[in-house]
Amino acid sequence: LSMLHHKGSIPHPHRLSAAFTSKLTDVIEKNNERKSHDLRRLSLITVSDSRSSKDSSHGSLQEVLDHAVLAETPTDPYLIQENKYPFLRNLRTDEDIGDGLWICCYCHHENTLRHWKGPFPFKYIHCDRCTRILCSSCHSSEVLTPWPYGMISAPRPAPGREVRYCHVCVVCGLSHRAEMEGTTLDFYGVTCSGCGITSYGDWPRFHIGNVEPYRRDPDPSFVKLIEARVDDAVKLAFQWELASVESRPPSRLSCRSPG
Repeated sequence: LSMLHHKGSIPHPHRLSAAFTSKLTDVIEKNNERKSHDLRRLSLITVSDSRSSKDSSHGSLQEVLDHAVLAETPTDPYLIQENKYPFLRNLRTDEDIGDGLWICCYCHHENTLRHWKGPFPFKYIHCDRCTRILCSSCHSSEVLTPWPYGMISAPRPAPGREVRYCHVCVVCGLSHRAEMEGTTLDFYGVTCSGCGITSYGDWPRFHIGNVEPYRRDPDPSFVKLIEARVDDAVKLAFQWELASVESRPPSRLSCRSPG
């Protein structure tokens, strides 16, 4: 990680490419081709019994997005004082750093996340560089923590608070806040207000986590995402190498029992 060059409180985007070898990048790109094919097939599947997103009674989608208000409160001064270099951290505003960041699994670009009130908590989540949509293979800070498909129960939010779970349309990238009945999360049968596709439960799901660790110091959050990215690439390369060895025909020089 010593090769990473820091500028201000958040590392410069261009240093991310130096964190990976060309071999690991090739592995990731091959895997992205498979995911793109799967997403194209996924977009053709719909559910007949669907419901529209909650914005339908509040005007057009664009009006809802334009009038959305930030959900997270301003950073408390005590968080900045807990930073190793509070003076440098104080130079960056909440507008500069947002509520978190995510790293695109395709082009490795850093993207800022902002949590908004209302039915579309992160609005559209596209990569600023390659325009691809955030997916379950991308890495994000605590504010957008992947949520397992099998987990459908969660504590009810406090009175006056919104549900802190969401899922992201795989076709247009519009984020949708999950609905809740009692303690059961409902991710099914929602018609996307952005493109009209219907969720049947397979859109990537996320828990909207605490922004304090990132707000305190964005650098460690960035480093964690790099480490997770490298770990995933190494595991994927190992799996492919293992599969290649298993499918390889026996060598003519392999030992055989006499007779």
